Amino acid sequence: MNIDWNDLPYFLAVANEGNLARAAAHLGVNHSTVFRRINGMEERLAARLFDRLPDGYALTPAGAEVLPLARRADEAVQA
Repeated sequence: MNIDWNDLPYFLAVANEGNLARAAAHLGVNHSTVFRRINGMEERLAARLFDRLPDGYALTPAGAEVLPLARRADEAVQA
């Protein structure tokens, strides 16, 4: 798995918040930054992590596989 660890906060924010605007507000960045980081992460992993829905973002099966790994990495960094 080719994960850029710097993308994990963006991935987790979108997974937790459900849309780019709330994720961006949580991170204190512009929504376009979140969009760019998620797209880059998906390109590097060659997998779509989120379904783009009219009312927000929902994890795909691939995103659901990445989520526990991302949470463990985040917990390790916070500890």
